[in-house]
Amino acid sequence: ASPRGYIAIHTYTHMINGVPTGGAPPAKSAASCCGPDELSLDISRCEVLNASNPAALAAVLGGGGELRSDCDEQLLITIAFPSAVKLHSIVLEGPGSAPDEIRLFLNRTAMGFDDAEAEEPLQALPLDEARRSGAPLLLQYVKFQNVSTLTLFAPSNQEESEVTTLHRLRFFGSVHDTTNMKEFKRVG
Repeated sequence: ASPRGYIAIHTYTHMINGVPTGGAPPAKSAASCCGPDELSLDISRCEVLNASNPAALAAVLGGGGELRSDCDEQLLITIAFPSAVKLHSIVLEGPGSAPDEIRLFLNRTAMGFDDAEAEEPLQALPLDEARRSGAPLLLQYVKFQNVSTLTLFAPSNQEESEVTTLHRLRFFGSVHDTTNMKEFKRVG
């Protein structure tokens, strides 16, 4: 206590972008300290349309390969996850003939090129040299909270050539929490 009867109380003000929130900082969990995890894929359900080498998709998704378009520069890739996920970001790697834009469609299992060209994507990601060399492409996280499949449409490439090429695709986020109703036990 001070001579005037005051007691010194240390206070902590939580601020976001320099603005006091008036509360304590949010608790950090072990997962939040480390960022999003690389997600597992159901490779057997992943597919690509208009690829000269469709079998290379598994290598591109598994760590590195070379997936090339066939008849023109367009590629349509469907990614399947083993269970629902919350998707945070995508990492794409490719040479100069990598896509110049990726359009994302959510939970579509039977999508063709006509659909991809006509429909509005959930998000479109423009790509430049820096963004196609392994830097994470951040998604609008609130739009990707319950993802079972993700369709990526590449309408053209950086070099405006007839062949679009990808070397690696990786997906980051977290597994959607689910409740197994078989584990519940009746009480009473």
